[in-house]
Amino acid sequence: MKKILALLLTAACGHGFVAVATTLDSNFRETTYATVGSGVTGMAWAPDGSNRLFITRQSGVVQVVTNGVLVPTAFATVSPIYTVNECGLDGICVDPNFMQNGYIYLFVTVSSSQQQIIRYTASGNVGINKTVIVSNLPTAGQNHNGGGVGVGPDGKLYWAIGDNGNGTGVDANLTSLASKVGRANLDGTPPTGNPFADGAGSNNDYIWARGFRNPFTMTFQPSTGALWVNSVGTLYEQVFLVNAGDHAGYNDYENNQPAGFLTPIIKYRTGDVDVRNIAASTGAARLNNVVNFTTTATHGFRAGEKITIAGVANSSFNGSVFVAAVPSATTFTANQTGANATSGGGTATTLNQGNAISGGCFYDATVPAAYRGNFIYGDYGSSRLMRATLSASNTVATVDYFVTGSNSQIDASVGPDSALYYIEYGGEIHRLAYTNFASQQILATPMNIRMTEVGQTVLSVRLATQPAGDVTVSIAHSAGSSDISVASGASLTFTPANYSAPQNVVIQAAADADTAEDTATLTVSSSGLTSEAITVYALDTGVNSAPEAPTLENVTIDGETVHVGLNGQSGETYILEGTTNLLFPWFPVSTNTLTSSYTNILDPFGGSLPLRFYRARLLP
Repeated sequence: MKKILALLLTAACGHGFVAVATTLDSNFRETTYATVGSGVTGMAWAPDGSNRLFITRQSGVVQVVTNGVLVPTAFATVSPIYTVNECGLDGICVDPNFMQNGYIYLFVTVSSSQQQIIRYTASGNVGINKTVIVSNLPTAGQNHNGGGVGVGPDGKLYWAIGDNGNGTGVDANLTSLASKVGRANLDGTPPTGNPFADGAGSNNDYIWARGFRNPFTMTFQPSTGALWVNSVGTLYEQVFLVNAGDHAGYNDYENNQPAGFLTPIIKYRTGDVDVRNIAASTGAARLNNVVNFTTTATHGFRAGEKITIAGVANSSFNGSVFVAAVPSATTFTANQTGANATSGGGTATTLNQGNAISGGCFYDATVPAAYRGNFIYGDYGSSRLMRATLSASNTVATVDYFVTGSNSQIDASVGPDSALYYIEYGGEIHRLAYTNFASQQILATPMNIRMTEVGQTVLSVRLATQPAGDVTVSIAHSAGSSDISVASGASLTFTPANYSAPQNVVIQAAADADTAEDTATLTVSSSGLTSEAITVYALDTGVNSAPEAPTLENVTIDGETVHVGLNGQSGETYILEGTTNLLFPWFPVSTNTLTSSYTNILDPFGGSLPLRFYRARLLP
């Protein structure tokens, strides 16, 4: 029987009650960050230091949560929208150059036969300039629409679509974007380098990889830039590390892909477990604390998978182990302390994780080393989140339960305060924070910054525990390209009162004459504390010089009207924004395309306010 990830639920099945989530790791504390109402399908933090979390609803509404409070006015309401079954607003991502362009991308079903990638420009907490980036993406108006969307480290837009619930685009099909990962330039055009592009030929030039049943979510690994795709399955839930031209095998294979196909790096049986018999006599052989297990049939286990061994004649082999390696289809190894011995018989049983894999993220923050870079993902049906640790070679080392009782988990992300956040379809946003610090520590997020040349982004910094007095933290360039630097926030002061509130460090990357990606290391340090290294990657976008930055002058007040003079570059478009407190939100006053280097802008109500501050920024 086919299983679907149903986003339209009855009350008994999802949002009719409030779940009590419980972390299984005593180093973490679980709290409710916000309650935002049902129908949530995704989340994304703004990388601009505003502490804004964007959330999407299946109904087409995008909303903003700031510091745990839901902004009452919607950021945007997508129209047209089609919301039958799994259709609707199913995915969101933020442009890495958000501080300059304000771009937010959405994956949305607009009719029973079409999906689109659309873009809004954030002006304060309001989305403006709706733009269709990629249109005519396939759907049958039911399920397996996919919904994963993101901007990759190459500056390209990626998205994932399933087989539309009816087998569209599976196997060797290269004409349909169904059952595929797609890739486009940020303006929606097919980029050069897509593996199956043939111009005027029959192939769809957007195809990046193929063979996916229902890739509802995806994420890029911050440290490597690798694309990880979570695909909801029929027999197996699978996580794939996807490269150009890969074929994950659907609808012929799930966790049994032969040579030449992409195999999952994480998998689990859909709503069940796999049980394999261990060969008699010599099916379990331990040497120097490493056990080689032999099964009587193909086991399908993957590295890092948790296996329960039971019934082996020598009981010292029994218990839970993690798969260390898979030498063959009927053997696997595990680390297990014990005397050298040989035995056999018994069973090997996989971990029951759930029945519908949902969103995940990498823990990219300066938390204790055991958690750095972990992959945290959820299962919509089992109310669980899992934690996967990775080896030095970036292979999966362990997978185990992390949180239980998360009702219909949808997505997860790391917040600017270095805590983990995850959101449920019913609208509960949970905060999972590490609290068991042995000593004071600098918390910085993210550890791996991906940005563009001629761009800016924010590093968030705080202290782990309350200090006895003021603490100064410094951020400085310590290695790599000198084009990457600290624009502001190079010295931060934390007090016993504000130590837990993230402070912002603005990182900038200057244009240069080459076409290579720049990298640099920033060191975050404080006297007596362990320093932290932040790696910055600045993608060369081919822009060797920036348009002239705007300046403001000749600000005068005439009754309730404020006159603001704006200097810029003729032909470029600038937006003037205002605020009353130098904090967020900034509200749009006027958008102007300059016909000369100067224009006068009117704010008809600015003079009636006790305070009014202005800024101008270039629109791409």
